[in-house]
Amino acid sequence: MRATLLVQLGEGLRAAIVAGDVETARVAHEAIGRLLGGPMPPQGEVAAEVLDLASERERRGR
Repeated sequence: MRATLLVQLGEGLRAAIVAGDVETARVAHEAIGRLLGGPMPPQGEVAAEVLDLASERERRGR
């Protein structure tokens, strides 16, 4: 289920970017991050975390 939702959010994110809708793209991006299990910054703070996809895939055995 999660993978399906991630695909749909990714498609929506792409469509929002193409349309120039920055706010919708931001919301989709945040939702994708939450689904991937990234830590959420405290309210009002902005944080960026870099994920090594190759290492994560290896860890998950994919």
